[in-house]
Amino acid sequence: MTRFVKGCSSPLVFGRWFETRQGYSKMLLSMTVRSSLVLLLAIISAAAQDRPQLPADLRLSQALRLALSNSTLIRTAQARLDQATGQHEQSRSSLLPQVNVVAGQSYLTASLIGLGIDIPNVPGRLGPSGSMDARIVVTQDLLNIANLREWQTAGSRLDSSRFMVNDAREYVTLTVVSVYLDALKAKASRDSLVEQTRLAQELYQITRDRVNRGASAELDANRAMQQVNSLEQQRQQFEQGYVATKLNLASILQARVTSEFDVSDPAAYGDMLQQTTSDPSAAIQSALASRADYRSAAANVKAAELHVRSVKSSRLPSLRILLSDGQSGSTPVHNINTYKFEGALFFPIFTGGRISGETEEAEGALREARTSLDETGSQIEKDVLTAISGVEWALKEVETSTGNVTLSRQEVELTRARFTQGISDNTELVNAQTRLSQAEEAHIGAQYTLGVARANLARAIGVAETSYPK
Repeated sequence: MTRFVKGCSSPLVFGRWFETRQGYSKMLLSMTVRSSLVLLLAIISAAAQDRPQLPADLRLSQALRLALSNSTLIRTAQARLDQATGQHEQSRSSLLPQVNVVAGQSYLTASLIGLGIDIPNVPGRLGPSGSMDARIVVTQDLLNIANLREWQTAGSRLDSSRFMVNDAREYVTLTVVSVYLDALKAKASRDSLVEQTRLAQELYQITRDRVNRGASAELDANRAMQQVNSLEQQRQQFEQGYVATKLNLASILQARVTSEFDVSDPAAYGDMLQQTTSDPSAAIQSALASRADYRSAAANVKAAELHVRSVKSSRLPSLRILLSDGQSGSTPVHNINTYKFEGALFFPIFTGGRISGETEEAEGALREARTSLDETGSQIEKDVLTAISGVEWALKEVETSTGNVTLSRQEVELTRARFTQGISDNTELVNAQTRLSQAEEAHIGAQYTLGVARANLARAIGVAETSYPK
């Protein structure tokens, strides 16, 4: 009888055994998948719990502190700064004494035949013989211009990375202020529509009373109720918009993503900023002196210039000394003290084109760095002029919209009096209220635009982080 598996006396028994094995495998696979999902959810939950909880009333200063401490952009810039710090320390090490301890014990044999010595009746191998050496070795470059220039190059690159951290902080500040303004705008629009809806309901009640007294037609009541429903629908849309902006703000702050908080800090509008727009040339010069990205680009140019000088300096002679002192003998027990003091002068004669190639590469990097500096300067000039123009335009918009809101409110009061006195139907009143709602929305938008324009100007000049309260 044919046996398929040990212990299985027939194909039928083997089939059942195989199906059982498959069932166990599927069960184990399912348990493994479920365990992995549970572990993944636990990790995600732990990461979410590590994020800070936002207060019920989130001030701009609190938002900025959270962003500046949790931003991934700043952490990335800080990581690059740490790398540049390490490179600077590495380049400095070549200028400092190098101290090493060397110790070794060996046993040697030598072949006389291999050395060309063949003496009859004498063994052809010598040894084994012991050799021990343990000593301290100190080396120091007394003169190496190339290494000195390279250390200075690393220092300029370190300055560039440090400036880029400051630039990241400026960018994060601008982003947080802009998103906070988004939330303030959505909240102000919602609150305005809440008030407009309340007013529309009052007007509907007045209209309904007049209809009940036979002083107005049912059409007036329908028109008033349509206005209430329209404003309520807009309020719901802005309520949802407010929730969306708060979720976006919480995400940017690297906090627990929730909308269970409010924003109410008027400091985001930048009314306290003392920024002059009367002299664009002075603003541009101030920006070039304070913008971290421009200073970083200037540090990169300096680093490229120093690197060119470092490469060219590698053609110059260098002087190195070496001092070693220790014990030497056959074993650690049988040894004597020995020392060595050596000075060496290195003068490159022919390097196969290596130095000329490195020089050409370094000069190309220098031209690229200078081009980047020029582009950054042009961009800063454009940013400043655009921001100044934006602030001036936004100030005019706020002034115009403020006057328009005042006129619209007066119109609502006048048309309400006319309707109450029975001089006209409520068509004029509904239209007047619509224009008031539009005027208030335009005023809210103008205030938001002014706040963003001021933030852009602070960023363009390079003082965004210091311009808002922390």
